[in-house]
Amino acid sequence: MFSKYLASVEWLGVFAIATMVLFFISFVVILLWAFRIDKKKLEEYNNLPLEK
Repeated sequence: MFSKYLASVEWLGVFAIATMVLFFISFVVILLWAFRIDKKKLEEYNNLPLEK
């Protein structure tokens, strides 16, 4: 039922492209953040469960 409706929607292609662009931008930002994080801070985060 919904597949027939969604196939006839004109803006669905634009929505799919916008969603993919948003996902790609988010992925790149998270990758950049992960590579730029301070190593000492990362070590501190890793040891948090072990400290009282």
